[in-house]
Amino acid sequence: MRGSVSGMWLLASVISLSLIAAGQSAEYRLSRNVLPSLYNLTINIQGDVTNPGTTFDGEVAITLQATQKDVLQITLHQDSLDISSCLLYKADGLLQQTIATTALKYDQETQQLTVPLAQALAVNVNYTLNFMFSGKVRTDMAGLFSASYLDESGKTKWVLLTQMQRLNARLVFPCFDEPDFKAKFQVHIGRPSGFNAISNTKLIKTTSLGTNRFTDHFDVTPIMSTYLLAFVISEYQARGDVSSFAVVSRPEYYSKTEFSFKVGERALAAYDAEFEQPYKQLGNELLLFASSPRFPHNGMENWGLIIFSDAILVQDPGYTDGWKNKEFTIRIIFHETSHLWFGDSVTFSWWSYFWLNEAFARYYEYFMSHELCPEYQLDQQFVVRQLQMILETDSVGTTQPMTSLESSVQTPSEIANKFSSIAYAKGASIVRMWRNIMGADNFNKAIRSYLKQHHLGNTIPSDLFAHLKANWPETPTVDLDEFFSDFTEQPGYPMVIVNQTMEKHRFVLTQKRFLVNPEGGGSKSLKYTIPITFATNLKPTFQNMTPGIYLRKINSQIHLNSADPLDWIILNMKQSNYYRVLYDTPILSKIHEALSKDGHSSIPVENRAQIVDDLFNFAHAKMLDYADVFKFVEYMSNDVDYIPWYAAYNGLQHVAKRLTPQQLPNFEKYLRDITTAVYTKLGVNWKSTDTVLDVYNRNMQVSWLCKYNNADCNKQVKAIFEANSEKPSPDYRETFYCAAARSAGYDKVLQLYQKETNSNERDLLWRSASCTRDYRTHYENQILKSSTTVSQKTVGLAQMYQQNPDLITDIYVMLTEDINKLNTALGSWSTTAEVLSDLSDYFTTRDQEKQFSEFVDKNSALFGSAAAQLKTAQTKVNTNLQWAEQRLGPVVNFLASRNGAAGLPVATTLLMMMSSLLSLMLR
Repeated sequence: MRGSVSGMWLLASVISLSLIAAGQSAEYRLSRNVLPSLYNLTINIQGDVTNPGTTFDGEVAITLQATQKDVLQITLHQDSLDISSCLLYKADGLLQQTIATTALKYDQETQQLTVPLAQALAVNVNYTLNFMFSGKVRTDMAGLFSASYLDESGKTKWVLLTQMQRLNARLVFPCFDEPDFKAKFQVHIGRPSGFNAISNTKLIKTTSLGTNRFTDHFDVTPIMSTYLLAFVISEYQARGDVSSFAVVSRPEYYSKTEFSFKVGERALAAYDAEFEQPYKQLGNELLLFASSPRFPHNGMENWGLIIFSDAILVQDPGYTDGWKNKEFTIRIIFHETSHLWFGDSVTFSWWSYFWLNEAFARYYEYFMSHELCPEYQLDQQFVVRQLQMILETDSVGTTQPMTSLESSVQTPSEIANKFSSIAYAKGASIVRMWRNIMGADNFNKAIRSYLKQHHLGNTIPSDLFAHLKANWPETPTVDLDEFFSDFTEQPGYPMVIVNQTMEKHRFVLTQKRFLVNPEGGGSKSLKYTIPITFATNLKPTFQNMTPGIYLRKINSQIHLNSADPLDWIILNMKQSNYYRVLYDTPILSKIHEALSKDGHSSIPVENRAQIVDDLFNFAHAKMLDYADVFKFVEYMSNDVDYIPWYAAYNGLQHVAKRLTPQQLPNFEKYLRDITTAVYTKLGVNWKSTDTVLDVYNRNMQVSWLCKYNNADCNKQVKAIFEANSEKPSPDYRETFYCAAARSAGYDKVLQLYQKETNSNERDLLWRSASCTRDYRTHYENQILKSSTTVSQKTVGLAQMYQQNPDLITDIYVMLTEDINKLNTALGSWSTTAEVLSDLSDYFTTRDQEKQFSEFVDKNSALFGSAAAQLKTAQTKVNTNLQWAEQRLGPVVNFLASRNGAAGLPVATTLLMMMSSLLSLMLR
């Protein structure tokens, strides 16, 4: 198999060999002895606009050439198609062979169709392989599928649309369905009157077939992969020019797509300038954004016809046009538009290199959006929402590398496994690291030259690396092949351990792989080439993200020396590079002092968030005690910024969820103390002067404080809710109404829900009303008796116990005192088991465990096969309780001991770290 990667992760080789040894004999990859150059494709849908039917018929004429002698069969893909005719034509249009459908060979496992030939194909000569076929209009959002919606009059309308990625083009027509079998496509759509069709390219003409049927003929596409082909058949209306750029959606959405249309215009212009290769010069003059009421993803980057879910393109004034909604629209439009270059023009050669598409799309989603919309501060948000998120995911032993061996990514399930957050978030984090090391100018030169050289081609990582290396700074020296390989071909990432010696004149840096559970699989011995950036109290150069030195794999340690003694040092400026940092106790104590000062000693929000996130993760990995982390986080009593608070709450939630009802008051006191400054600044009422991150921050603070029974939070929400009829902003509405329902405003929130006609707002108000502490009334009157759907009932139940952690036992007792009532409301024992299993995940005491076990023992027969789910939940409850018993004792004692103290402790030195940590750092 071509494209194997040197120095690839050893384990992947072992897995591959094991699979071969186990008898994996199917060949999933197509031979390249035949290559297509053009698909002339006709798809005809059946029925009419009121019932478009469940089947379609089609014809495809594939122009192809043999690349070698003695080709006596053509193998390509098809899935679930009924082929009625197969013909082979010569270049002059004369029929060479009629192949009986009974002679076609089909392998169900590989979805490969083999066409036997009576005589060998001549090399480099055009032939046309023609199929007539029929297929199914699906409902599972794969291939060609249907979606319905209700228009303003309540009438059902239909949309037929496609989703070809990953391996779904073969569901629509026979084709060479691999990303590096690029070809041109000319599409013809047969449809009934009343529908219109759009595809990847401009509509050339429409011909009448009589009997109220028409065929729309589209221009030829650039050469592209099969997974990028798309068409939509609907009654949609366009905003803009359907020959250039337009947003296409339901007619009633026309007035609600102005924002997304303008964002699309700005995104296209920005990328034209950024890549110095304007979109229309790539080979397609058309770009349409189409919305869908049902779609498997936020968006899909089909060349010339990007399909989005409705939520991305439609902003409903007063409902879905808040900051969060607009940010989401901006990010996803910038993400999908970047794919016109990364993915459409330049495409990965095989799914094992999928990150070559998605790493850049996720990177530009944040950083190009930030350039055009700086008010969202997406450069900072990236650190906590992408980098820190993926560091947690990537710390388990079963994580995968960005690049896998091609031989290990063959089956549909193996290909699906590459569609993970590793390709997206880790990929984007690594791209950000490269960009910050190289500098913007060098990085942009590399990207532009890469895109230009490989326009309309397929690439592997080494193609990208060649351009990065050609523009990489000469100093400091680093083995770039090793550096690139370490973070793309190896799984996981390192932590840098920093120890202070020589009376604050020297810092010793060592490395090891960070695994949250070192015994949970994964190689502990992996080493990485680590770029080192740092700032000190004497040189707080946090803006400089260019490394001065690398910690190489061959180095057991490196030293950072200072002529003057240093109070503190912080590594990894703005958490630009992909690793964690573990400081020894004296350094961490001084960092805590620095953070506690006014202005946080100029330490930026990204590094404050980094330190907090690292500490919580070291505690999670048993390298620190949670009590030490909670003590460190007390510095945040004077931190008002969203970014470090995002990291703090992300860490706190792991502990808070495991505290018993008796321990929660002490946690609430701790939370009240550390949020003093931020709560004073933001309060619970929205303001016209709020920045975007103020809005996000207040949402987070009120959600946490009111949930954990902060008296002032609940009091203020209650007062504002009762006195003010003004709706909160869409961003804040659910948090505010949830808190209001919890603090005696339940009846009023429920009334708002009952009167509301907007479906999205009704869902929001239902979730909010379900936050009530009057759980029995809500359960008996709304969940058991009302006409809400099963989905609404399960959401409502989950809100009740998730938003009231001190009422878990009471709610559990209520639900199980007459389990048949709950089952009747939910409609099945399996759904009832799902609800109880999820609820049990919030148990924090052995008494709760005992009650649950007694219930399961007594009622298993009622649940039938669903009883197995309850048994699994029992095991998980015990695991959760054991973890809390083993890990939370010191932090529970710390919270209890500080509860009697007035205000925050004034000591700034940390508790001594666990002896295991000391031994770790001295290894």
